[in-house]
Amino acid sequence: MKIRSYFLIILLYLTPLVCPAQELNTKTLMIVDGTGVEAGEFIRMYKKSIEPGKKLDIDSYLQQFTVFKLKVADALREGYDTTKSFRNELNGYRNQLAQNYLTDNQTKDKLLQKAYQRSLTDVNAWHILIAMPQNVSPADTLKAWQKAINIRERIIKGEPFESVARGTSDDKSVKINGGNLGYFTVFQMIMPFEDAAYSLKKGAISMPVRTPYGYHVILVTDKRPSKGKIKVAHIMKAVQPGAADSTSKKAEEEINRIYQLLQEGASFSDLAKKYSDHKESAVKGGELNWFGTGEIISDFSEAAFAMADTGKFTKPVHTIYGWHIIKLLDKKSPGTFEESSSYLESKINKSYLNSISKKSFVGKLKKDYNFQINQDAYNWFIGHTDTLIIQGLKKYDRTTMPSGKMYSFAGQYFTTDEFADYIEKRGSMIVTKDSSLFINHLIDARAGDHLISYENSQLEKKYPEFRYLMNEFHDGMLLFEVSGKNVWNRVSNDSSGLHHYYDENKNKWLSRTGIEAEVYTMKSSDGEKQLSAAFEKYSRKNDLDDILLNKFNKINDTVLLISRNTWYKGDNPDIDKIEWKNGTQSLTYKGYPSIIIIKRVLEPSPLNYDKVQGEVMTGYQEFLDSEWIRQLNKKYNVKIDNVVFQEVKKNINNE
Repeated sequence: MKIRSYFLIILLYLTPLVCPAQELNTKTLMIVDGTGVEAGEFIRMYKKSIEPGKKLDIDSYLQQFTVFKLKVADALREGYDTTKSFRNELNGYRNQLAQNYLTDNQTKDKLLQKAYQRSLTDVNAWHILIAMPQNVSPADTLKAWQKAINIRERIIKGEPFESVARGTSDDKSVKINGGNLGYFTVFQMIMPFEDAAYSLKKGAISMPVRTPYGYHVILVTDKRPSKGKIKVAHIMKAVQPGAADSTSKKAEEEINRIYQLLQEGASFSDLAKKYSDHKESAVKGGELNWFGTGEIISDFSEAAFAMADTGKFTKPVHTIYGWHIIKLLDKKSPGTFEESSSYLESKINKSYLNSISKKSFVGKLKKDYNFQINQDAYNWFIGHTDTLIIQGLKKYDRTTMPSGKMYSFAGQYFTTDEFADYIEKRGSMIVTKDSSLFINHLIDARAGDHLISYENSQLEKKYPEFRYLMNEFHDGMLLFEVSGKNVWNRVSNDSSGLHHYYDENKNKWLSRTGIEAEVYTMKSSDGEKQLSAAFEKYSRKNDLDDILLNKFNKINDTVLLISRNTWYKGDNPDIDKIEWKNGTQSLTYKGYPSIIIIKRVLEPSPLNYDKVQGEVMTGYQEFLDSEWIRQLNKKYNVKIDNVVFQEVKKNINNE
């Protein structure tokens, strides 16, 4: 089994195994070429090697484990672990494993569950945007908020949402959609907007919702169960927004003509290839990728999801992009949480939701490591940070800056001088005039990265299962490389070695004992007596077969069957029972009385190389491996602590 394939399985199933008591776990079980091996590593590997329902002898496994460590020692002596490719690959594995330990998994699980529940519901909402840059003054922020409140009041008092939206919204798409965003689902809107929309009941209007774009007034007009995913093909006649009426009319006439051809039985795929203006899908017969709610324009999506029967097509559908005829190819319902979690997690990792999990994790680390901020230094930075520094246009006057630590934890720290450098190099990470907001943000950013980096460096010390997994990756990679050099590559490339091994061991691959014979079978109740009499009378005749066939087989009545063949041991149980020597014998063959004449006995002989090449390669590999192990035992010293080994055996047997 390829080691790398094994690693991929481990990455998918990061369920920690139950480790023995910590005291035994860290005891040195053996020393191989000067390197100690913990008892906990042996116990873990032993448990992973047990097949369900089978018992694995611990002493035998110790021998296998020792050989494994000898091969790893050989790879280390050869310097395989020092190559750039090895280090890069090992670091890649470590980075993947570490992510499972550098996240607040409880918070992430809650976010995943929340996202999944939202994914089961589609929301139809309208909105009005009061645009506002992020760096506006408090006075301008209040002004925008008040405008949003006034708009909300107008709608509550009865003015139609669409007419108010067209007259007040700063969202440019309002000219096309009147503020209606159509149906959407999780991760399709910026998160504060999504949170507000999913929290509102059907028909409710939100208070102003702040996003990076400004304030939104949101009206939820409908909520429905998710329709899942759909796959369709379409034929499109394009009309650019704002095109002349004559252009739109011509496109409508063309789509109606195509629709008529479809009703008359024409091929949808052929018509799409010939007439559709959507060239990307036209070459595929109009076929589009799978999509769900909110992933394609609402008019098109709603018409597609309204179809019930696969293979049916819609009447011409008008959208802002022109005219479409849509054919339903397939539908699938929303997946289970297990089916959806991988996709949802990837979306969380790409969104600001990931920062929630990170913030929670950093908060935990701050408590664990007694994170402290130097209050005097903090106050100095608050008081000496102006808008020019925030904008990266000025440096601090450090003559009055307190020396020493800006923050500290677990023996780690960041000096005030380093923090000043950090600010001056980073500049305007956020757009604000508030120095306390700016400083707090940068302390959180720098300290958060520092804490996570430190925690990453401690994983092997804090988590035995992480340490053992990394050891397993490390040693497995080395075993793969060194085994390739000493065994696998030689088997693949050393044709002369293979043929020499075959010549030295060809008697391992012998043909079966065989006979060349004739069998005479009588299919009658008294066949044995008749066949024996006939053989006694005619056996010396040269034309024996013809005589017997003429005697016993009449028209439409075949009584005598004659079989000539070469049989080998194991081919036929009836023939296996007789004595294999030249001459004539009686037997029961396929349930009938028979006589066999053995012409020649074929003794076992070496099979040709071409017929046993696979077996030869396997044998040669085993030979090379055993020779390698013999050399390793001579080359490297192995010391096993039998007292610790007895403790290990007791620990395993008591579980």
